[in-house]
Amino acid sequence: MAEYEGLDPLLAALTDAELPEGARDDVVFMAEHRAAAADVDVLREQLVVIGDALADSGRPDGTARGDRRSGAPGRYRRARAPRPSGAGRPGGAPKKRSRHPGALVAATLVAAAMASLVVGIGWLAGQQGGADTAKAQGASDAKADSGSAGKLSAPGYIACSRLLVEGTVTKVAAVPGTTQDRITLDVYHYYKPAEGEKTVTFLMDQAVDPRLHRGDEVLVGIQQHDSTPDLWTTGEQRIARDRSWIVKALPESRSMRCAQ
Repeated sequence: MAEYEGLDPLLAALTDAELPEGARDDVVFMAEHRAAAADVDVLREQLVVIGDALADSGRPDGTARGDRRSGAPGRYRRARAPRPSGAGRPGGAPKKRSRHPGALVAATLVAAAMASLVVGIGWLAGQQGGADTAKAQGASDAKADSGSAGKLSAPGYIACSRLLVEGTVTKVAAVPGTTQDRITLDVYHYYKPAEGEKTVTFLMDQAVDPRLHRGDEVLVGIQQHDSTPDLWTTGEQRIARDRSWIVKALPESRSMRCAQ
């Protein structure tokens, strides 16, 4: 999980904290912060809906307090004094009180709210920290054709990569006489190597899924001795997830040698 001056993206989204100066220029940090903020907004909206439902459940007839007398607009019944317990019943036996259905609804909604909050926060934390034991999961979700990423640990995958970058697709051109496209990528973040050219090109089969298009934001991984990616991830949330395990695994990968 990316951090900026000790502030991690999830904590910043949960507390709505002001971002440090320069944080908005950190592509990795801001992408994770936007993903976390979107998830927190969903949780807040759910809690507002549940709160409104709880407020309405406290009104037995669905109206505001003050039961109006039929046929007398603007006038209210005078509240009766409470009767002693057991009055009017044989033996003074206390009457069993029946709960209004709204009470059951309210209790159910409270339980749902707590469950949603616990599960939601847990899910957010899992999205940010679940990369500790992940093994290049992005390759399978991106439908990598070679499948090599799934056979390696995250640090091992990076160690065996010759190119691992994020960028924007600026051109997709069919290669004459083949079933491949030549992809031109405007790179805005290098993972491996640490730096490189502003623009890179590579080949991709036209039968892959998802197929890249101009304007796509994509995270791309290409293994040593390969000319086509075995990892390509699109969509902000999926990219944020793959970015998380890559950032986590980078330090260990630097001390590894590719076993392939």
